Amino acid sequence: MPTIRHLPFAIRRSPFAIRLLVLGLVLTLIVAGYFGPWVDHKTAALTVTGFELAEFAKFFPQVQGGMVPVTRELFLAPLVAAAILLGLLAQPTNKLTILAAALLALAAWPPYQFLLAPQYRGQLILAAIGLLLVLLTPLARRLPRRARGVLVALLALAGAVPALWQFVLLRPLVVTLYNEPFGLGWGLVVCAAGWALFLIYGVLAAASPDR
Repeated sequence: MPTIRHLPFAIRRSPFAIRLLVLGLVLTLIVAGYFGPWVDHKTAALTVTGFELAEFAKFFPQVQGGMVPVTRELFLAPLVAAAILLGLLAQPTNKLTILAAALLALAAWPPYQFLLAPQYRGQLILAAIGLLLVLLTPLARRLPRRARGVLVALLALAGAVPALWQFVLLRPLVVTLYNEPFGLGWGLVVCAAGWALFLIYGVLAAASPDR
């Protein structure tokens, strides 16, 4: 086993280790972007992160009344998808990485005081499914390379499309509330770009021959 001093040399000799390192960095950027600003504003109190949008959306009367079909739970899809993807990157099974993935999935759970509240039922179901899939990721090591590539591509779509779709629906309401247009936050851009890279990787892996 290489020591820390020899680790850079070991990584240079292993294409798999290099690929895993790059994917880990991209996943880190996705999570950082998710917790970074999506609604950017010069006033810090009016800046909203991707994670906060799930709560922020429910205060709009148009959302509460169903006039704007925003499903607030879908803003948590990037977090759940990132947790599952982290579990996949831990193959062959790395217990510490699986634990980190499980903790990331737990971040999507409703506040404990609202755990059984009807308005949080969808969030609870999404978070529970995410946690279950994280715990099942060790089984993915049995899958062929192409199947894992398809799985990564599907997770990339699940992590990006639902939240971006909901953001497009919610944005006009936020513009009206703030009474001024706002640019896209760097968190949104970084998160979307990271998912796009994973989608490309997944498609290429799915198209490559199994080894």
